[in-house]
Amino acid sequence: MRTRNVLFKVFALLTCVTAIYHLLGVFYRVDETPAWRHLVFFLINCFCVYGVLKRPAYFVYLFTVLVIQQYYSHGTYMIRFWHEKKQVHWVSVFILLLLPIALICLIKDRIIKMKRGSL
Repeated sequence: MRTRNVLFKVFALLTCVTAIYHLLGVFYRVDETPAWRHLVFFLINCFCVYGVLKRPAYFVYLFTVLVIQQYYSHGTYMIRFWHEKKQVHWVSVFILLLLPIALICLIKDRIIKMKRGSL
């Protein structure tokens, strides 16, 4: 359990860094993504920092939806990036590897809390 708590803090820190990136994207052109999308993901990342640290019962479901969306978004971008530039988009690789680990930790945490009766 201790290792998972450390992982949740690391996930929260990484999500906070991502939120800062998206906040910068609202005010400065950091990539081809429109400012409104950066704002949406800034808000999503802020909520995820809260969700990963507090882990309310409903959060695992919302996070699952986010993982699916990120696989669609970053997965298709990574493939397109490879076809156009013949390069690996390492940020997408990192995101697509890290999110399932976070989701598994959230699911395990939820199962443990359910078994203890502390929903």
